[in-house]
Amino acid sequence: VNNLTSRLVTPIGNMKRPLLKLLALAIVVVEIHDGVVSAEYTIRGNPNERDDPPPPCDDYLHNLLASLANEDPGEVNRIRRILAMENRPCYKHYFDVFADHFLHRVKSVKKHVNLHIPKAGGMSLCSIARHSEYGSDTPADTNCWEREHFYPMWCIYYLGTRPKWESCEALDENTPGFVMNENYLDYPLCMQQRLYSALVREPVERAISHELHLDALKDTDHHDLPQRLFESRLAMGRMNYMTWALTADLFADNLDKASLVPGRMHAEVAMDTLSRFDFIMELSEDEECDAAVLHFMGLGDDVVEPRMNADFGKFEAKWHPPQPRSVYEEWNNLDKEVYDYAKRLIKVDCEFFKRLKNANSKPRYHHLPKNLAGI
Repeated sequence: VNNLTSRLVTPIGNMKRPLLKLLALAIVVVEIHDGVVSAEYTIRGNPNERDDPPPPCDDYLHNLLASLANEDPGEVNRIRRILAMENRPCYKHYFDVFADHFLHRVKSVKKHVNLHIPKAGGMSLCSIARHSEYGSDTPADTNCWEREHFYPMWCIYYLGTRPKWESCEALDENTPGFVMNENYLDYPLCMQQRLYSALVREPVERAISHELHLDALKDTDHHDLPQRLFESRLAMGRMNYMTWALTADLFADNLDKASLVPGRMHAEVAMDTLSRFDFIMELSEDEECDAAVLHFMGLGDDVVEPRMNADFGKFEAKWHPPQPRSVYEEWNNLDKEVYDYAKRLIKVDCEFFKRLKNANSKPRYHHLPKNLAGI
């Protein structure tokens, strides 16, 4: 589908049903010129005869049509969240479109990639996945990260040796149905093949916990790095790690992406990327929300258990961060902005997922006009 100004060029017979439902809101004029089928739309109906959206909603109709027709689920997710945060009347007007699109997506896309931000509850999520319908369709070892591309930074000698996926098809064919990435996120996102999720945690608490975890490992044989390199990775984990993980593949052309120091532009990209994910969670903040998110992730309806790696907390009475909390706050200033934005996304997502789950919703295509329902 080519999107030029207010014009759509598309094979009408290939339109997806959520797109058809949105077209019910518009009058579509179809033309055939030199064998090309084109369509131009105007807002449907007489203002006195329909439930008009607020005027700003009309500005989103074009983007929604293009995103749905282009099968860009990340952009649909982003638009849904922006409207839920910034334009509630418009969000309510298009809610059924978003609901149908999302339910169609989770029904048709079954495989999953989770970006595992260390010390945010990843092992708990992995355990839940192993006891879900994914079962054995997860990586075989203790954690759920794939061993060639997605291993943690603290056990990679040189990030430049980490191979890049040749294509989304290669990623999809060579990883289990549920896989976690404890490394940097690969671009472009493979959202035609996979659902995407991320776990987040308050950045200062996460950084201190991460350092505590690594400090407990540094004198053991649980990592393969020379001590000096291990120390540099430990320092890297202290400073805006979430922003790094979400952007390193886009901005670090050099072989060792560990050298990327995130800045303002990286934080903006990180927030935009999170807004495109299917699921964002902060474990144990809202049990009803956790249950709804897990339900649509295909992981069951159980409330999330406490973090499995919480055993490292027993060292806290004996271990103290080498710097005061204010220093960690400064080190993680970008992650704090990304985290605050993620919390806003989580809030509107909770409302969305709980409403769908409580209503036991299914796509409502029978509401389409009869002349569109058969396409």
